[in-house]
Amino acid sequence: MRLTRGRVSLTALLGAALVMGAVAPVFAQTSTPSTTDEKVVFNVGVDSDITSLNPYNLCCGPDYEYLTLVYNIGIGFADDLSPAPQLVTEWTPSEDHMTWTLKVRDDAVWHDGQPVTADDIAFSFALVADNAMPFYKDYLPFEPTFTVVDDTTIEWVSTKPTFAPEVPPYIPIVPEHIWSELVTPGDAKETKKTVKEFKNNPPIGSGPFRFVEWEKGQYLRLEANPDYWGGTPASIDELYLRVYSSQEAMAQALRQGEIDFADGLTPSLFNTLASDPAIKTHVADGGCWGNIAFNFGGQGDQETHHPAIEDVTVRQAVATGIDKQAIVDKVYQGTATIGDSILMPGSNGFWYHDIPAELEFAYDPAKANQMLDDAGYLDTDGDGVREMPDGSNPLIWEFMTISDVNGSVDTGKLLKSYMADIGIKVEFITVNTNKAYDLWYTGEWDVYVWDWCPDPDPDFMLSVFSTDQCLGWSDGCYSNPEYDALYEEQKTLLDRDERKATIDQMQEMIAEELPAVVLNYWSDLQAYRADRFEGYVLSPAVDNGLLLFGWNNESYMNLVPVSDEAAAEVAAASSTGIPTWVWAAILVGVVVIVGAIVMSRRKRGADDEDI
Repeated sequence: MRLTRGRVSLTALLGAALVMGAVAPVFAQTSTPSTTDEKVVFNVGVDSDITSLNPYNLCCGPDYEYLTLVYNIGIGFADDLSPAPQLVTEWTPSEDHMTWTLKVRDDAVWHDGQPVTADDIAFSFALVADNAMPFYKDYLPFEPTFTVVDDTTIEWVSTKPTFAPEVPPYIPIVPEHIWSELVTPGDAKETKKTVKEFKNNPPIGSGPFRFVEWEKGQYLRLEANPDYWGGTPASIDELYLRVYSSQEAMAQALRQGEIDFADGLTPSLFNTLASDPAIKTHVADGGCWGNIAFNFGGQGDQETHHPAIEDVTVRQAVATGIDKQAIVDKVYQGTATIGDSILMPGSNGFWYHDIPAELEFAYDPAKANQMLDDAGYLDTDGDGVREMPDGSNPLIWEFMTISDVNGSVDTGKLLKSYMADIGIKVEFITVNTNKAYDLWYTGEWDVYVWDWCPDPDPDFMLSVFSTDQCLGWSDGCYSNPEYDALYEEQKTLLDRDERKATIDQMQEMIAEELPAVVLNYWSDLQAYRADRFEGYVLSPAVDNGLLLFGWNNESYMNLVPVSDEAAAEVAAASSTGIPTWVWAAILVGVVVIVGAIVMSRRKRGADDEDI
């Protein structure tokens, strides 16, 4: 019986190996793009859902893909990320740059059939400016007014010279006939409350795709807009943003052909997909930086920040105790570089400032411990955790890591060890993006591991650290009057070199004050089915530009199904079955198991003889 069972196990193993050989090509098989009632469907995989259908409640990555597809902005981005016409076709400043004349296209239509007019654009800008809408207000500085001159002309007048139209303002243009009902004239607080509470279902935009349905936690479904002023997509009739509970599930869906594109992959998954002939991979400059951010208090009624965070020496010691290179190597496996500034050498180009070495706080845990000792943060009871200088309130911090933000959780695990080495105890809160947004708003955290993806112009990223952005874009309500003054000053400097000099000062100030510790600049790892669609357009138009999730929607507009010949080539490459190295590993496994069975039988026989 034992021998029979041994044979059965070996037979099952060999059978499984044969099945694997049969199944592997199926997972890698090619197929035509998904069709529903003869519609061409493009499926994009994401590992977090959108936050809201309301463009004034948006937060994170997929939100802005939704915004780009359903809505237009006034002035958009060219393929080099310079300002380009969208709903506004021309923008001309007066000699003093206090008045800008905007020309508006006359061929745009809202998704409900009504025409887009200059009134809609003026209304959208005024809604933000007059009511200081938190996420967008800094795009419109110096108390601007927006006057409709005629059907296709708007005058934008500010109280100081400004280059704001050319940033450009990343503000969704919304239909006045819907949103004006939410405005309480003269009461900005009530207007903000009403606007943010608006469900906006269905959303009515003027973008290339129209909303169909949102199954929360599952998918967002859109359809091509036949009346889009920019023309209809080359082939896509329907578009799904499909939500997966994990990146592993998303990668498997790509392998099996359930989706056509996957964004924001981990390095390990990305590397496994790279060996699949049915899949193409792409390393893009994500234009993002990973960081830890500190909570300074003042966010919500449930705010719980630890008071040691307010001490810049503590923050500098924390930065000194972090091995940034180890995070790049272990978490991002070389697909990131060490970061130093809140602006980036790639996407922010000219504006990036190489932070002086003395403000980079190189990894030195002994120095970090000495800094805390000298500042009076001692471990008075010998439990390995420091206390405040008065002996109270141990330095036990709630670290929020975000399960669907690439690298956040794994970075958090390393940070826990680094913090323990300098006498700070970390208690993790691991949540998804939507829950993190809620906790951020109420202030129920001390430090979080997240990321930022700045605009090409530095103004937005600089605004995040201004006092006015508390409860807006600010991470933790950091406030520094000197920084605020510099932020306002750079808005007035029309000379590019003068403005850069001020912005360099601001970058150094943030590097020294450390409201956030810039950890790294990471790549966006993207993958797509080689047998489905072709015609991706890079944004920006450089080799490491983004295929999707960039600054425009050109890929969606240009994608077409691959030719039959190209699909056949992929099918031929995919039909080879299991790679040789896999068969070799299986054979080795079989040999090992057979050997183990033989040795087991021999030992058992010897034992029986002894008995």
